[in-house]
Amino acid sequence: MTPMRLSLRLLFTASILLTLVASHVFGAAFGQIKGKITDKETGEGIPGVTVMLLNTTQGAQTDFDGNFVIQRVEPNTYTLRISSVEYKSIDVTNVVVKSDLTFEVNQKLEKGVVEIGKGIEVRADADIIDKFVMSNSTTISKEAIQKQPVTTVNDLITQVAGVVQNKAGQVFIRGGRAGEVQYIVDGVPLNNTLGGLGAQVGANLSLVSGSIQEFTVIKDGFDPEYGDALSGIVKITTQTGEKDNTRFTAQFITDDLGNKSLNKYSRNNDFFRLSVSGPDPILRDKILPALGLKFLQGKEFTYYLYGEVDKTDGAYQYDDYDTPSTQRPTSSFNLLGFDVPDRLSNRYYWNANVKFRPRQDLKFIFSYKRSYQRGNFFDWTYRYTASTAPAYISKWQSASLEVSQSLKKNLNYEMVISFNDNEYNQEPGDPNRPGHGLSPDDFRFDYEWERYDDRNRNGKYDAPEPIINLFPDTTSAYGTNFSGPAYTSSEFNYEIYVQGAEANFSNFRFNDNGYVDQLEGEPYVDLNGNGVWDRGDFLNDANGNGVLDGSRVSNINNRNPEPYLDGDKNLGEPFEDLNGNRVYDPGIDLFIAEFQDLNHNGKYNGPNGLWSPGIPFDDRNGNGIYDFPNAQFDQGEQFTDLNGNGRYDYGGSSTFYDPTTFSEDAIWHHENIDTYRGELKLFWLLGKHELKAGGALRFQDFQFEEIEKPYIAYTGRPDGGQFPDRGAFRDIFAYKPWGGTMYFRDKLEYGSMIASLGARWDFFIQDRERLIPVAENDDFGGRVIYGDRQAISPRIGFSYPISDKAKVYFNYGHFYQLPDLSQFYRRNTSSVGLNVVQGNYNLNYQKTVQYSFGVKYAMTENYSIDFSGYFKDEFDKINRASVTLNNLRYQQYRNTDYGRSRGFELTLEKRGGGYVNGLLSYSYAFAFGKASEASRAFGTPFELSREPLSEAPLDNDVRHSLKGSVQFYIPGTVKPRLFGVAIPNGWSLSIQALIESGRPYTPERSHPGISPTVGVDIQRNSLRKPSVVNFDIRFNKDFKFVGMEYSFILWVENIFDSKNVNSVYANTGRADTQQNRDRVIYGGTEYDRNPGNWDFGRQIRVGLEMNL
Repeated sequence: MTPMRLSLRLLFTASILLTLVASHVFGAAFGQIKGKITDKETGEGIPGVTVMLLNTTQGAQTDFDGNFVIQRVEPNTYTLRISSVEYKSIDVTNVVVKSDLTFEVNQKLEKGVVEIGKGIEVRADADIIDKFVMSNSTTISKEAIQKQPVTTVNDLITQVAGVVQNKAGQVFIRGGRAGEVQYIVDGVPLNNTLGGLGAQVGANLSLVSGSIQEFTVIKDGFDPEYGDALSGIVKITTQTGEKDNTRFTAQFITDDLGNKSLNKYSRNNDFFRLSVSGPDPILRDKILPALGLKFLQGKEFTYYLYGEVDKTDGAYQYDDYDTPSTQRPTSSFNLLGFDVPDRLSNRYYWNANVKFRPRQDLKFIFSYKRSYQRGNFFDWTYRYTASTAPAYISKWQSASLEVSQSLKKNLNYEMVISFNDNEYNQEPGDPNRPGHGLSPDDFRFDYEWERYDDRNRNGKYDAPEPIINLFPDTTSAYGTNFSGPAYTSSEFNYEIYVQGAEANFSNFRFNDNGYVDQLEGEPYVDLNGNGVWDRGDFLNDANGNGVLDGSRVSNINNRNPEPYLDGDKNLGEPFEDLNGNRVYDPGIDLFIAEFQDLNHNGKYNGPNGLWSPGIPFDDRNGNGIYDFPNAQFDQGEQFTDLNGNGRYDYGGSSTFYDPTTFSEDAIWHHENIDTYRGELKLFWLLGKHELKAGGALRFQDFQFEEIEKPYIAYTGRPDGGQFPDRGAFRDIFAYKPWGGTMYFRDKLEYGSMIASLGARWDFFIQDRERLIPVAENDDFGGRVIYGDRQAISPRIGFSYPISDKAKVYFNYGHFYQLPDLSQFYRRNTSSVGLNVVQGNYNLNYQKTVQYSFGVKYAMTENYSIDFSGYFKDEFDKINRASVTLNNLRYQQYRNTDYGRSRGFELTLEKRGGGYVNGLLSYSYAFAFGKASEASRAFGTPFELSREPLSEAPLDNDVRHSLKGSVQFYIPGTVKPRLFGVAIPNGWSLSIQALIESGRPYTPERSHPGISPTVGVDIQRNSLRKPSVVNFDIRFNKDFKFVGMEYSFILWVENIFDSKNVNSVYANTGRADTQQNRDRVIYGGTEYDRNPGNWDFGRQIRVGLEMNL
């Protein structure tokens, strides 16, 4: 850790300790309750009425007109008590507060006095049209989340209309691109802005149903407070403890049903979570008072502790496809004396949340979260060498401190200090340490490799038979690194090299007896007793020791044909071996043509000659006929099954890696980014105006190291990174930029209309002090380096209730987001001619302009329908370009791309009332652009010249989408009947459905049905994959046992076992084959049938939850 980073962490920790009296989890997520209390008879407002939230210290009094506002209310469901001296008090239940939203309670009071204990209770009218909401957003409560069949945050997001998720877990909202969604957890942005291999926050966000209090997706018109996002905001508020109750929850879910036949697609998944929450009984009342510190006594002080372990082999498992000889060994960790085996993916997550409220108008909030994940990737190419598949470790931690206070009745502030650390490592898998990786210096350089030519295709190196080198050898040799002696034979008057196939004529003979008797030549050791000297395989002997060193054999990108015996073995005609050397010597040995000339050609035919009928042979495949060697494997020929799969593997680029093989890139990657952030917000209620102003300052300290092909010696310019002599390509950089924002919003009511007017200013300050020396080192010293970037984004939103059952809404906004920092700073350090696309220090903000509109109508008290549409134009998107800098040609990221998307969404929602809730949505949309993402691949000049000038559908352009989410809930307090028959209570059933049209792909020119014109490119993404259909369910049954509450869980994903296609081959349009010969499609190979081309099959899980 650098001194600068250490000092910043110490400074950050000190700021927390100086401010902290205690802490919590609800980070920067509040709503409010407002309304008007009137006299039931006169209809006039009643001043001085007390409005209190039960079981809290929050409340308000009505003004002269009977209006009240309770600000800064944490998301939850409350009971509101309304009381006045001259009126009967009323308790209003089911007051549901959501973050950033207003819940309206308008109540009429009746004059009179109610006896104690006999107050009037009413249920709050739900604002089913959400009249205070001007954006298209969806909020999912804790209760709904806990009963739904979801695993990750992205599973929750994809329930929302207009949201698409791809195979890699990337989320796309309304035609946007990957990485354009901002994830905010308890007020802290958690996105990894570096943009390296570990940038997929949402896909790996370790917050599942157990810890979430509220979950909100905002697809448009988000408040100026939110930025650095082009497509949407995902806000997550985690749970906190109750001040009056201590709760304990444990849950275990597994898909291991004891028999594979019961769950064919088991992922070997075990999930366990544990939470404890409530008022603090020890620190406040025991420990501190014993030390004479009593400042916490009588104060609200609660905590929430949560932890989870999720271990799985994933939807696609090596164990389902490898062989006993290539199985991936597993590691384990010791837990209380027990060895717990690791899986392909092992994730651990925990957080600790504490809340302290010393008085009603002041609150301190602290939250700490930490996640650790380790495992190996599933890559179909590594099927028979799973132990060398890339290994990764992903770690992040987040700490935040929030202080909120009411300075006076209508003025509040909120201050949030946060620290977020993201670290990601990816390395080639270490076959000797399961789950761990290799460093670059664990590889031998390619110039140290030794290789041989397997002349007899037996799959092993055959050394030449030893000789006694009596005569001088010539200096020329076949191949390179010739170090062994040459064998000299007088009969043919040439020298045969131990390691070569060539020969040179010698200038001497042993004798002149005129016979070729094989007795003349240098002596040798006949190891196999065949009577001739065997020259063996050609060896590239790198260290000159005359033997093949196994540690020096290349293990990079090996996809070799398996060794086999080519054809049958010609045994040759029999003869009388008079000299006993087992080789026929003309003039010495006896050949009787009458009896031994089996093919009747009048001469002796030996085993090394051409076989003809009559000559004996070894029938290796037992088919009764002689099979001539043809330099290719034929079915039935004997082979060495190196990977143990029982089939012959032909090798080649479209096949699996050989055992213990690494990919050609063998990427070693390390990235770490620390983000220190402070934000201050002011809230001022001024008549009809709700004013909010704020600002944030962010400092980032990051380093990025990536070495590709570490077995190649690095000869480029120094880059200051680790392993300075390693890598064909190196990306090494570290910077400390600053950034920040200021924003303002006025939310006002004008008659029935609610409007939000605001703007946001973002800025980014480059780390020029470190950047300029790097630019000079990398031949960019003459470039202008911009020091800062700025962007101003206006935001406007309106909501106009045209009746108590309907509203229209509209919003318009500019949204800006910086490109990934890696796209700024990737470097041109290479020891070979080609390189990845390099960064551009002067990239600017990417921009989206969006118009959205909608109509929401309450059909009944519980049913509503929402119709919305949107127009999005995207500017300055990132793509590669060929540029000339200092008379050198490079490929570089530039703000040159454009995109647009249009669509409408129709949502039918059912809230409350009865035992059924849910929503059904339909989306029609299209997303066009020149590229779906910025390519990192280096393109040839021809490829760059063919960069598309016109738009085409983006990769995640889903035209039609139908989604459904329905929950049935029968509480244990009722006795339901169906058609007059009593049915069980205390259960819930959640059903999720997804039906999508196919996503586009670009066919190759050989694709059947394509008739390309010469010189004209195939239109990008012009064909579609098959549609997707998926249904998931989750059933919970509650019961009590020995005074504790339990819940049995049955969870089935893809209940109909739909075979949904993820990927197809561009030359066939099919997921199961890429065999296309002259536009005729043939059955696919084992390699073609990549299980990742399909989505997962039916998955069954069972579990048990215990609550106390």
